[in-house]
Amino acid sequence: MRTLAAIMAALTASALLAQQPAKTEPQSPFSEKIEVNEVLLDTIVTDSRGNQILGLDKNDFVVTENGAPQKLDGVDYYTSRRLLDSPEASAPFRVEQVHDERYLIFFFDKPEDNQLFGRLSAARREVNNFLDRSMTDGDKVAIVGHDVRLKVYTDFTSDRAQLRQALEDVGRFSKGLTKPASDAKSASILKNIDLNSMMYKTGTVYEALTELADAVRPIHARKNLVLISPGIYEPGELVRNGIALNRSRHYDPMIEALNGADVSVYAINLWEQPPDAPVFHQTLEGLAQETNGDYFRNAVSFANPLKQVAKASAGYYLLSYRTEKKGRGFQKVQVSIRDHPELRVAARAGYTYGD
Repeated sequence: MRTLAAIMAALTASALLAQQPAKTEPQSPFSEKIEVNEVLLDTIVTDSRGNQILGLDKNDFVVTENGAPQKLDGVDYYTSRRLLDSPEASAPFRVEQVHDERYLIFFFDKPEDNQLFGRLSAARREVNNFLDRSMTDGDKVAIVGHDVRLKVYTDFTSDRAQLRQALEDVGRFSKGLTKPASDAKSASILKNIDLNSMMYKTGTVYEALTELADAVRPIHARKNLVLISPGIYEPGELVRNGIALNRSRHYDPMIEALNGADVSVYAINLWEQPPDAPVFHQTLEGLAQETNGDYFRNAVSFANPLKQVAKASAGYYLLSYRTEKKGRGFQKVQVSIRDHPELRVAARAGYTYGD
């Protein structure tokens, strides 16, 4: 989560003496620093059958951080508008603002095994179908990939022709883009990315996801990242009997960056029949669990996982509150609905504050 303000009041002895007669005894300097952290928390509320619950406002939510109740500043609702056009929309909307934009990032992790390129082509075709069947007018979609570094094939756009060209570029894992479009607005990866880091410091998928998260952090909304990968593990990870015994040193910074940028990862394993070795699943599963996303372990077809992503991302509440920070590290957050314990709430388990 980002720091909204750091309010510093520092009065030194020399400053005090400059305003008082010389005979006045000097006062001890002191300083006080109060850090106020703004927390943005995307939350999906459903009934027992998985239907999203609409029409809630900030008085309906109960949020605690490290066990302490938090006062919500506001609740926005983001929707693909399909929910609002359904019978479920009969309830009056009381949230402060309703937004119809949805942010989707399709991330293709280049496989080392040549036999998987057929599966990669199938994934690209199904994303193409997603653009036809599930993309709405308010959607902003980006296509990125990774081989030797992070590559952006198209920035956030609603232009289907541009997205289809980007999917063609993924098949070749071409160089990608390095400059934002001249008319790029705030919803842009390339406008905010550190070009030097993208070119030379994203050699691992972990680093690529970290850099990508930092670039989309200024966008005030949940970002849904569909990660299509054969499994992620790096040379620094010790693998024994098919199990990764340690995590990459880049793992925790990646998770912190993704949660700090409000990115939820929906990981789809590229293998049609994944190897039994847990190492092919551990990182993908951890990414999904720790960012309030989902992991599709055995995706015979890519159509069903993408359909589920479309449904899960069709609408969510964005809760905001401010909290004074006294300690660093992981901040545990819990969200529930007042007087309705039967409703299901999907939200991040927390976030890491500070270094």
